[in-house]
Amino acid sequence: MNGVRFLFAMAGLSGLLYGIDIGVIAAALPYLKATTAFTDAQLSLIVGAVVMGAVASALFAGPLAERIGRKPTIALAAAAFTVSVPIICLSGGSFATMMSGRAIQGVSQGLISVVMPMYLAETLPAETRGKGTGFFQFMLSIGLVAVAVLGFAIAGLTGDAAADAVSAAAKTRAWQLNFWIAGIPGVLLLLGSFFLKESPSWRMRDEGRGMRDEEVGKREEGPVFQRKYVLPFVIVFIVVICTQATGTTAILNYSVKILGDVGLPGAFANVADTVIKTVNLVATLTALSLVDVRGRKFLLKVGTLGIIVAHLVAAAVFLVLRFGWASTSPLTGVLMAFAFVLLVGFYAIGPGVCVWLVMSELLPRRIRANGMSVSLFCNRCVAMAIASLFLPWANAWGFEGVFLTLAGCTVVYFLTVKLVLPETKGRTLEEIERLFDD
Repeated sequence: MNGVRFLFAMAGLSGLLYGIDIGVIAAALPYLKATTAFTDAQLSLIVGAVVMGAVASALFAGPLAERIGRKPTIALAAAAFTVSVPIICLSGGSFATMMSGRAIQGVSQGLISVVMPMYLAETLPAETRGKGTGFFQFMLSIGLVAVAVLGFAIAGLTGDAAADAVSAAAKTRAWQLNFWIAGIPGVLLLLGSFFLKESPSWRMRDEGRGMRDEEVGKREEGPVFQRKYVLPFVIVFIVVICTQATGTTAILNYSVKILGDVGLPGAFANVADTVIKTVNLVATLTALSLVDVRGRKFLLKVGTLGIIVAHLVAAAVFLVLRFGWASTSPLTGVLMAFAFVLLVGFYAIGPGVCVWLVMSELLPRRIRANGMSVSLFCNRCVAMAIASLFLPWANAWGFEGVFLTLAGCTVVYFLTVKLVLPETKGRTLEEIERLFDD
């Protein structure tokens, strides 16, 4: 049953679930606010509960996958999301119950982000590994768009959440429907997980538990703090942290606001936001077609260079406005939108797809699960910090200071890729691991 197409389908479902996890709350939130007694602070916590759950579960996802196997961990992630939906929809206005359901969704996200790229790296043939993991990222993007379209359709059928003419019952059904429909991929992933085979790497390790100690030692010799373990972990750690330090995710959360601040009228700002999301999908498809042809290193170099240019263009717009060389106008707004298109496009071509591959391919089998957990935990912490402090940071340093700092972080990213990241295209995991042997 574990043909390449089936593995691609499971990768797609996992990515779709991950994207839905992130985006489903957006369309439901106005109706939640209209039908519950939750304060703005409580609604913010409900939104952020997914991130909290993801941060916590990312830290134990690796050890769990190492202990019970990749297949059961994938099933657990799908089951967590599936269970979270009725908890949320039947919460009856209870803040604690709603928080619990959203946190469980976050746990699902954290588990998926670690175990699925790792499973794909360990099971897909070397020549299709890049496309498989890239498909995960592509379907993640599709998930974000899908829940946005779903929310738009439900809002069109229900009516405005703020409208008095729309009954409270209809508004309640609207936010519940967003979650019920969004839960379908979770059920499909859970059913599909029963047909997965355990990864060869984990089976080998599990069989090793029954061997004599001296036999196991022949497979994995010496302490963990050897060059062949430490160097790939350091490279992965820098790449994963710098991926968030490009600031792409946080910037997109505030894109409409920033575009409005530099002179793009409200309606055009929303159109630009739609164009940006479309560019993200097209660029991800482009990366999928190139990742197993040109390689990870090439795409990451192109992607990081493009991100640096995008940040410099954005910083230049704000510097021009700060020094009074121009005033806010549709032209400055269009220039900023161009910078965001560059940012999203090059992020999708490089880091968006390749970060999952770098993590799952570069880390040796002995430390792969735990290394991915630690790296993604730190990645999520950086993401939370940037998202939480973005506006205060901009108020203190100016947006030009923010963009220049993010450009500097991306320069570190580019140099790491250029100088120390090995190319892994077409290599088996065993061949990649031998690159770091003393």
